[in-house]
Amino acid sequence: MQFAFGLILTLLITPALIWAAHHYGWLDYPDERKQHSGAIPVVGGLAMSFAIAIAAAWYLSDADIFWGLFISVSIIVAVGFLDDRSGLSVTWRFLAQGLAALIMTLFAGAQLASLGDLFGFGTVTLGMFAVPFTIFAVVGMANAINLSDGMDGLAGGLALIATVFVAVAAYASDRENTLVALLILGGALFGFLFFNLRFPWRSRARVFMGDSGSLMLGFLLAWAAIRVTQAASNPLPPVAALWFFAIPLLDTVSLMLRRIQKGESPFHPGRDHLHHVLLRVGYTEGQVVLFIHALAVILGLVGFFGWRFGVPDAVLFYGFVGLFVLYFTGVKHAWKLMRLIISPHRP
Repeated sequence: MQFAFGLILTLLITPALIWAAHHYGWLDYPDERKQHSGAIPVVGGLAMSFAIAIAAAWYLSDADIFWGLFISVSIIVAVGFLDDRSGLSVTWRFLAQGLAALIMTLFAGAQLASLGDLFGFGTVTLGMFAVPFTIFAVVGMANAINLSDGMDGLAGGLALIATVFVAVAAYASDRENTLVALLILGGALFGFLFFNLRFPWRSRARVFMGDSGSLMLGFLLAWAAIRVTQAASNPLPPVAALWFFAIPLLDTVSLMLRRIQKGESPFHPGRDHLHHVLLRVGYTEGQVVLFIHALAVILGLVGFFGWRFGVPDAVLFYGFVGLFVLYFTGVKHAWKLMRLIISPHRP
């Protein structure tokens, strides 16, 4: 029922906000970085946020985590909307995100106290570093989802895939309130994708989520993942959760390191994400989105079955590190791979 509530509210709210976007100029125009055609309303994130807030107020208002989560997410959505409208400096964006993460950490029941047996030498507990590390993790996840928002349906699909995996973990860990929030989020995402995905009868998205949506999605998913990894009953290992978010995390950390190596700001916008590389190889946007979503499912299943079959945390962690090295090397030398793929072999 929570899923249906989130879905129906998003389907009802989005058309109204699309009208408002055209009326007030909340539109995204093509430029040297954005290759879409025409002016697209940037209100998908607002629609999802309103739908989630209404549904959460209905189902979770009596929960002790409600107000902490509501206030922190409201800050994230407001910052994202302001950034969509007029642009904010990196400093102000991160200060606001850090404040929201602090409120979430202290008042919404999500704090990383343990990272599990990451290295194979015993459980890693954070102690006095739990709060700052949680803030770092939440802000990092929010921005990883934000940076993955580069094609119609891409970030929304990645968020939906992660939502399904974390929801299953929440169910197994008896995190009832977390599961309710994830079901609402899943419904909102389905509603958003109805307007954002391309279909045979529609050649482009009707709405973008904008920073207000992508930051909100990453923030909520980070909150939910922390809740299930720190559950008292059948917790999800934190390292298994990394696999649920593998694509956004691998891509974000990799591109930041590559930019630093080039002497550029890691926060400088560019066209060096995985989806840009695949486009330059010659795949269509639809093929790129489908491929990345399929890869996200496969990697998520690694984390899920690793958890369910009791694979040691250290094995999952070192496997993830190995995957990152492979990914970083492959994308860094993507031009060589492209030349091999695109250029025909001559006798």
